[in-house]
Amino acid sequence: MNHLYKHILLLPIFVLVQVLILNNIQFSTYINPFIVLSLIIVLPQNTEKWFLIIYAFLIGLSLDLFEGSLGLHSSAMVLISFLKPQIEKISIAKNSVDEKDDLNLQILGFKTFSVYSFLFIFTHHTFLFLLEHFSLSFGMLLVKIILNSIITYVLISIIQLFGFKQKK
Repeated sequence: MNHLYKHILLLPIFVLVQVLILNNIQFSTYINPFIVLSLIIVLPQNTEKWFLIIYAFLIGLSLDLFEGSLGLHSSAMVLISFLKPQIEKISIAKNSVDEKDDLNLQILGFKTFSVYSFLFIFTHHTFLFLLEHFSLSFGMLLVKIILNSIITYVLISIIQLFGFKQKK
């Protein structure tokens, strides 16, 4: 449980950056990256289910409270916390990483991290934007999902590169 304290301490920082900076920058009418997803993406494989679900719910609830979105973010975050083990099974080779290690770029490698994180991000964005913009035409909704997924992936990858520690 000690390894999870750093994730708990990062929660308010990432939520504040998301709400105060990223949600207020107009990249386009279609683009709003969600770097808070990186908090769930990097959690180790052996993270307790109860912690994962509660942590994801708290992230989503924090976003909902700041944005007044009535549970949209909470439901999307809880969904991906339920799907995280399946996404890991699909994208990460069995026994390729230690279950207690954070699933970051350094541990997984570029290719595996890219597939894993993009599947994760795309699933989140699809569910969130289907709930949020169900009235948009299918083409516009698909464009929004793809653009947001790409931009979010790029920002999370940049965050991972800054956190990349060289081995001695």
